[in-house]
Amino acid sequence: MSGLRNLRKEIGQQTELMLALINPAAVPALRIAATFFFIVYLLFGAYIFRNRHRFFGRDPNVENDNPAARHFRVEVVLIPWFSVTTLILVLLINFWLA
Repeated sequence: MSGLRNLRKEIGQQTELMLALINPAAVPALRIAATFFFIVYLLFGAYIFRNRHRFFGRDPNVENDNPAARHFRVEVVLIPWFSVTTLILVLLINFWLA
């Protein structure tokens, strides 16, 4: 357990050092660019959600394509997408507050 705490502390220190090396004049542009790409990422997620029936719907060419299999395909995409979205959002908030 203490090894995990030390690892978290070390990663936090490395992140602070990395942010300290960024030219302060470039920080506002980086914040705006990061926010822009996060919005593009969210719009891509909305596109996938709106077309989910086309991407994850019934496929007549696949035998035994039951609703459970289709639901599982959606979960395989959404769970990592929500995890990555949460991570990016937390990092973006920290970047704006730094």
